[in-house]
Amino acid sequence: MKVPIRIRLAAVYCGVFCVSTALLETGAWFGLQSAINAVVDRDLKVRLAGVEEFLEEHVSRKSVSRLQTELASHAALQPDYLVIDDARGNRMFPPAGTAPFGGMKPADRAALRVLEARRTVRGQTFSLKVAVDLSTPSEVLRRFRLLLILSAPIVLLCASAAGYWVSKSALKPVSDLTRTARSITTANLNRRLVAPRSGDEVQSLAETLNDMLSRIEDGFRRMAQFTANASHELRAPIALMRTTSEVALLRANATAETYREALHRILSETEKSTDLLEDMLQLARADSASRALNLKPVDPIPGIEQVCEGIEPLAREKELDLRSDGAAARVLVAGDAGYLRRLWLILLDNAIKYTPAGGAIRFTWRLERDNTFICEVQDSGMGIAEEDIPHIFERFYRADKARSRHHSGAGLGLAIARWIVEAHHGSIHVESVAAHGSVFRVILPLASQSGRDTRPALENSVDLVNL
Repeated sequence: MKVPIRIRLAAVYCGVFCVSTALLETGAWFGLQSAINAVVDRDLKVRLAGVEEFLEEHVSRKSVSRLQTELASHAALQPDYLVIDDARGNRMFPPAGTAPFGGMKPADRAALRVLEARRTVRGQTFSLKVAVDLSTPSEVLRRFRLLLILSAPIVLLCASAAGYWVSKSALKPVSDLTRTARSITTANLNRRLVAPRSGDEVQSLAETLNDMLSRIEDGFRRMAQFTANASHELRAPIALMRTTSEVALLRANATAETYREALHRILSETEKSTDLLEDMLQLARADSASRALNLKPVDPIPGIEQVCEGIEPLAREKELDLRSDGAAARVLVAGDAGYLRRLWLILLDNAIKYTPAGGAIRFTWRLERDNTFICEVQDSGMGIAEEDIPHIFERFYRADKARSRHHSGAGLGLAIARWIVEAHHGSIHVESVAAHGSVFRVILPLASQSGRDTRPALENSVDLVNL
């Protein structure tokens, strides 16, 4: 059975309060008893000192009978509760034939507090006993104890009510947060919890939940945008393939060459769609952190040279001057050689696409003093407008129509490039001026600076690669 927190808090509060009250009442009872005994003991000592003083003054000058008469008439000493014996055990007071302690029954003597002492007065030793009747103080203690017992249920009831009220008041902000949180759905993800300005844990909880809702809203928005963009990118090639197929089938006198041309167009669009799906799958795996890169010490320079050599025919076909050169002969970074080659290929392919014929592309690398490896891909192409630079690494983003009108692609290449760099614990930057070319700069830490943990930083890939 699940018990609500407010009930548990009320029970704990009530239990603590009742135990504290019981301890306080018990301490008060024993304290009162101790105070009564202290007052009685002090009074007994005073009376005993009075008896000693009396004996000091009269024992050598008066007979026993005279002393008994004097003691009997001494009201301050309360002679009914006084017993004096000499050294031989003979009773000096009260007189012979008189019961000690005023003739009280043995059962009643339990209510007496007795102080007994042996004193030597004028060379004679006496055994002195003085007592005080505790009947009245005992009655006071009894009534006080009865009052404590009778007040216990009232205290328990008040403690329970107060505990429930306190716990309800303390948890009211949490209940409000819960009620508001339950009302938030995918239709109103922009709604936020009202954080109380109390400066306590409830405010911190509300602010944390609001931050979480902001991240969820952002992720949901990016996922919806990703889905919309993917649908848009796939719709055109699928529609083209369908149209081509329908037109080829509707031609009654179509030749084999006509069908072959239609199949070539369909194959071309299929290849483009396959590439798009592969890129989307790559980014989806990056977002879900299900693709672990095989990071180990690797020299990236041979991969750069291989990519530059492989893409050289494309540069020559477009009459571009592609050159590669580096200030470092050998370095080691913690990386995945295959993904690094794909990174260089994306950057070079992007430069070739947006550099007009007769332009130049430079791929350079160097080792910095802060133990970082820097690669730069510089082109003399059309460049990127200043307002587009902050969005250049977003998925499906195309800077402007001039850059994309004559070039195929879905706008996922630079998003993948950024994910690869971030997975290698590095960073990528772009500097560009419209109509004057661009520079893409990749900064990677050396293997000795990357640490022995070669797991990629995929847990942050969702935040680093915008949908």
